Amino acid sequence: MKFQIPLAPGAVTQLLLRVVACLVVLSFLSQMTMYFLPDYPSRDFLANGFNVDYEGNIPTFYSFLTLLFSSLLLGSIAYAKKLDSDRYKNHWKILSFIFLFLSLDEIGQLHEKLVYPMRNLLNATGFLYFTWIVPIGFLVAIFLFSYSKFVLHLPVSMRKLFVAAAAIYIGGAIGVEMLAGYIVYTAGPGDISYVIATTIEESLEMVAIVIFIHALTSYIKTYVGGVSWNFYIPGKNSPVTDHQNTGIPALNATANTNLLR
Repeated sequence: MKFQIPLAPGAVTQLLLRVVACLVVLSFLSQMTMYFLPDYPSRDFLANGFNVDYEGNIPTFYSFLTLLFSSLLLGSIAYAKKLDSDRYKNHWKILSFIFLFLSLDEIGQLHEKLVYPMRNLLNATGFLYFTWIVPIGFLVAIFLFSYSKFVLHLPVSMRKLFVAAAAIYIGGAIGVEMLAGYIVYTAGPGDISYVIATTIEESLEMVAIVIFIHALTSYIKTYVGGVSWNFYIPGKNSPVTDHQNTGIPALNATANTNLLR
């Protein structure tokens, strides 16, 4: 038995936006119950399980999956560009590795290991209380400068989506994070304004990734030739052969847009 799962940009985007909306609403409501409602069974479990600012819970796993998915899409484009000997094939490949790292960082909170050493080094307070933004912000500035020509070579519609996703993600991950750091430094992490700030921050990051995935799937559909995943489940009388596996068809082949409508 063979299953084919095409990547339709509109359908993927709608699904992800619905998931993001559900996660954000559940996170915010569960956090508000901690402030305004008396204790009830499983209150802490629900609040921690859906808190977008916590680690190792449902929102974290969702973000890990979407970042990993972005890395796979970028890797698919990089593969197609390599086959075509495209000038920017390495840019796509590097982007794929960056998003792979971001997915691992999301699940392992690697960047937070920079907070205490950098805080002691800089004696940081206020907006720089979460001091990981200093080295990461520097790396982001270098990345944006080095990728300026790459962004300009993209089709206008794709360029707008890439820029919008980057602006929203950086605005949330660094901009709102600075505000959250100031709130923690002045009022403490238990202040309700910190919950609001972190909810806005994580919401912006998740929406930005949805925009980016929409840009990538649209780019694959329009400019690369489309992509779909094929899954084979052998029956009793059809043993698995070397061709019965999960794979991605050649992306530089003629576009099969019917699969993606």
